[in-house]
Amino acid sequence: MNRRSFLSWGTAGMATLGSAMAVSFGAVVRFMTPSVFYEPPQTFKIGKPLDFAYGAPTFLADEKIYVFRDRDKGFSVASAVCTHLGCTVKFFTNDDQFHCPCHGSIFAESGKVVHGPAPRPLNWFEVTLARDGQLLVDKDKIVPASYRLMV
Repeated sequence: MNRRSFLSWGTAGMATLGSAMAVSFGAVVRFMTPSVFYEPPQTFKIGKPLDFAYGAPTFLADEKIYVFRDRDKGFSVASAVCTHLGCTVKFFTNDDQFHCPCHGSIFAESGKVVHGPAPRPLNWFEVTLARDGQLLVDKDKIVPASYRLMV
C-alpha cells in the first residue's frame, strides 16, 4: 500500500467516524430533551351570560361541552364526550336526550345512561362567574348534574 492510498482511506475512515459521532451526539441530545405534550387549559371562559339563549343547549365544539341555560335553574355545563369510547355526543331537542353516533349510547338530559354501552353518566363541570362577567368553566371540577349557576 502506498502513501497516497493510505491517506485517502484514512481520511475516509476519519470522515465516517466523525459523522457517526455527530449522529450519535444528536441522538443523545434528542434523548435528553423531554417530550412534552401540552394539554389545553382545563379552566376557560366561554363568554358572557347574555351570549347564551334559553331553551336548547349551546354546543361549543372546541371545548366539547354543552351549555344549558334555563330561566328558573340557571346555567349548567355538560361534557359532550361519551363515557364509552370518547365519541362526541349530540343533543336532540325532539326527545331531550344525548345520542352517541358511534356505538348507540343514549343519555337523558340529566346525563344518566338510558341505553348502553356507556358505563357511566356524562360528566358535568363547575361553571362560575369570573370577575369580568364571563362564564368560567373548570373541567377539573366535576359536579353533580343538579349543580346550577344562577346569574
